[in-house]
Amino acid sequence: MDRYRDFSLGEFVWDKSFRNWVLNPTREDDETWQNWLAAHPDKREMVERARQLVLSIRPANASLSNPEKRKAVERIVERLETRNLNRAEEGHSPWYAGRVVRIAAMLVLLAGFGWLFWLRHQQPEVIGYDQLVAAAKVEMREVVNTTARPLPVDLEDGSRITLDPGSRISYPAHFKGTPTGSGRREVFLSGKAFFDIAKDPSRPFFVYANELVTKVLGTSFTVRSFANEQEVSVAVKTGKVAVFSREDPDAADKQSSRELTGMVIEPNQQVVLVRKTVKITKSLVPEPEVVAEAGPAPHFEFDETPVSAVFSALQSAYGIDIIYDKNVMDECPITATLTEMSLYEKLDLICKAVDASYKSIDGRIVVEGKGCRNN
Repeated sequence: MDRYRDFSLGEFVWDKSFRNWVLNPTREDDETWQNWLAAHPDKREMVERARQLVLSIRPANASLSNPEKRKAVERIVERLETRNLNRAEEGHSPWYAGRVVRIAAMLVLLAGFGWLFWLRHQQPEVIGYDQLVAAAKVEMREVVNTTARPLPVDLEDGSRITLDPGSRISYPAHFKGTPTGSGRREVFLSGKAFFDIAKDPSRPFFVYANELVTKVLGTSFTVRSFANEQEVSVAVKTGKVAVFSREDPDAADKQSSRELTGMVIEPNQQVVLVRKTVKITKSLVPEPEVVAEAGPAPHFEFDETPVSAVFSALQSAYGIDIIYDKNVMDECPITATLTEMSLYEKLDLICKAVDASYKSIDGRIVVEGKGCRNN
């Protein structure tokens, strides 16, 4: 097990023993891995991320729709009725007096109560912009963009907000007087805006947009949160952003922490919160952009270059994790000019050249393939 000490996320995902433990665990394997994790607690987070990725890319289990489930239950009841009618004619107790049916009835009742409980708790109180601003306890300035063009709004800390048409932003004249303490910069958004936040680790910046809280130390990102839409989204351009729901039981701790805690997203990643269910999912933005540091624009021209090196170049340019089996891809050279292509077009061409495929999972690219066609 010593070899796992220096494993990367991708190496865990494609390691045969690790995948067997995740997908087909045995008591011995589980004991071995749990002992290893106990001896290497610093690897727990990476192992859990790798485990989730392995589970995400396995074939999904088939599921029955509600009508199919209903028909299946009806068929079972019909069989019970037929079988127990015969038993009654033979002098046995009727089917509905049987122990199996009593248990089934109890399960149906429990399922009914569970469904009512679930339904009741799937309708959380909808939080809106006006309620958030009214609860701020300090005087707020509001800017409303009634024009047809993006409207820049400059804040006293050097941050700039670019407000889309039809959007509103409220913020205090001085951040020192924010409602939850002098160590925070807080604004409230209705609509869509791009934020370019001045870096200040001692004073985290918060954007409250309906049910979603976005926390940053200094970065650039876009928030979309219109009152008449069912989703709230955050997409990162540079830096890192932490997001969490206002309904999160640990929301107060996540707000007070000086670290970025919650669901952390990085360049070219986004999160979407469904307002009715308060469910948050992470993914890649629809059109990833190059986020390399200032300097010459990267040229994606390759001449007999191993695919592993090509993936590494894309990962550095776009800031997106690309997970693949390095041992397989090291032996696959390609020659291509990809500079004018989008990221997904680049990936399509590369994977076609080496007989591979890719998926976007949890804000990362996962490449699967057995190697070059000519091997």
